Amino acid sequence: MAQSKHGLTKEMTMKYRMEGCVDGHKFVITGEGIGYPFKGKQAINLCVVEGGPLPFAEDILSAAFNYGNRVFTEYPQDIVDYFKNSCPAGYTWDRSFLFEDGAVCICNADITVSVEENCMYHESKFYGVNFPADGPVMKKMTDNWEPSCEKIIPVPKQGILKGDVSMYLLLKDGGRLRCQFDTVYKAKSVPRKMPDWHFIQHKLTREDRSDAKNQKWHLTEHAIASGSALP
Repeated sequence: MAQSKHGLTKEMTMKYRMEGCVDGHKFVITGEGIGYPFKGKQAINLCVVEGGPLPFAEDILSAAFNYGNRVFTEYPQDIVDYFKNSCPAGYTWDRSFLFEDGAVCICNADITVSVEENCMYHESKFYGVNFPADGPVMKKMTDNWEPSCEKIIPVPKQGILKGDVSMYLLLKDGGRLRCQFDTVYKAKSVPRKMPDWHFIQHKLTREDRSDAKNQKWHLTEHAIASGSALP
């Protein structure tokens, strides 16, 4: 399969590993999937290999896996694609999650491309505290994230991008739980060109695929970058 100058192909495999701890409960999750960098689509299968079953809603982790890899975003030609340009060396990100019920999470990830394997590796660490025992996350009353739009803000002097978005967890009772995401994206190599500010719309979808032995789920994402629709 033909590669771009950044070691990316039209279709790539992905391997994920997350180590985490939420309110004292430690866990390890691994996953594999297929992604299409230039179509902005990806799909992964995840499995809790240590610490399962999780005593909280796995939806809080979704944004660290799929929304966690911006290489799989469809970019128009008139916007510089910072994420693909960082490859094959890749990039890192650090993110805070502030839930309206008082819970706080932090997550960081390291993303690299193996040109030889045509594979993208995603290593992350996730920590969460202060989830109310009677809240929707600990009672597992969530049902995916509502589609969202992240504003991407360049910081040229530092060679980084900042991401700002309020996302909403859909609840099984018809309600919503708001979470503020603040992210810093940093390429491992010095960016040759920085993008202007822009938006990334993304939709995450989780499907439970657990069996009698392991907690498993399937995640898909579609992400598209754009400028303002207003002059």
